[in-house]
Amino acid sequence: MATDDAGDGQVSTSFSWLEPHPLFCIILVGDNVEAFGVQKDFLIAKSTYFQKYFAEKKDEKVEDVIQFPDTDPVVFGLAQLFMFTGSINTAPQPLPGYDLLIAVWKLGDKLGIEGLCEEALKAMSEYRAATNSIPATELLVKAWNETPEGSPIRALLLSWTAEYIRSSESRSEFTKSLPQEVLSELVVAMSHLNSTPVIQVKPPSSPSSTQTKNVHYLDHEGEERETKATKHRNSDSLFNRVKKVTPRPSLPAVPKPHKAKRSSINANDETQYTQEQKLLFCADLLNRFWTRLVGPFKEPVRPVEDGVPNYFDKIKKPMDLGTIKRKIDHGEYNTSEEFESEIRQIFENCYLYWGRSHEMSAAAERFQKSFEEKFAEMYKWLSKNVEGAEAV
Repeated sequence: MATDDAGDGQVSTSFSWLEPHPLFCIILVGDNVEAFGVQKDFLIAKSTYFQKYFAEKKDEKVEDVIQFPDTDPVVFGLAQLFMFTGSINTAPQPLPGYDLLIAVWKLGDKLGIEGLCEEALKAMSEYRAATNSIPATELLVKAWNETPEGSPIRALLLSWTAEYIRSSESRSEFTKSLPQEVLSELVVAMSHLNSTPVIQVKPPSSPSSTQTKNVHYLDHEGEERETKATKHRNSDSLFNRVKKVTPRPSLPAVPKPHKAKRSSINANDETQYTQEQKLLFCADLLNRFWTRLVGPFKEPVRPVEDGVPNYFDKIKKPMDLGTIKRKIDHGEYNTSEEFESEIRQIFENCYLYWGRSHEMSAAAERFQKSFEEKFAEMYKWLSKNVEGAEAV
């Protein structure tokens, strides 16, 4: 049992389950004030934070109440799991996501729980091996800002980022999305790798758009970045899908679309275009977004894996670009308005779940701004690209 043996405010950290531990600590966690009850002696034995906390208290109560309003209950639960078992293995449930594991590392560092930070880093490495992904840009920057300089978690994240920059042809877009102070540490991290660093703090004006699977970020301007060759190839594949054109084996997918004469076309007159032609524009627009890395908006939300277990409690109509792409590829939209509505559903879901002040909503706002600008160009695009527009 933890006692003030020395009489100088220091508490004993020895602990045995063979002894009685009648004093409890109620820890109120998160905005919804979820209560965790843990033996006081156990907390003192496992955490330097609680050792100091109780050493400074003058009175002894049967039940102490401590508030952690800024801590996620799931994160505290993982820390509690580690204190009791020495592991944060949640099997048979999937591994926690990066956001939770980074938060666990920070909590372990704050509470001084021996071994928890190392266990969180181990779990992060296991998650990377399982998903072949690194944390999204927003999470990387957040972790960098909220962890100590020179800390093991910073070193790990920087090394992963450096590896990605070396191997990906999308390095220019990625480096542009990172703050200057992070780039400075990246240069140092990359200097310790075997080959010559290739990081570009000021990326070229026409970077490659080749996508690296499962590494997600959204550039700050929200602009798509693709080469001329890639744009032409993407456009060809879209015309094949929507207009059912069968290309010759020895020729490109389809010839360059015929441009209608502008003199007889009003680019703002929506009545001259069919829904099929408008959906052709939607498919092209989606493909332009698809060639970018748009992070959490690209795939369906997985509540457990993504660390948002209550997501479906708040979001009744989940939507993502992958689902929209599948539907447009299979001709499941009848009008461009249906496509537009489901794109906007992505933004609405993000704002509803995270709130307008969250960094995820900031990313959604950048994406929405880019979408609004591009979608407003529908009739201009149709007047230039739809074959036979004059005859409609």
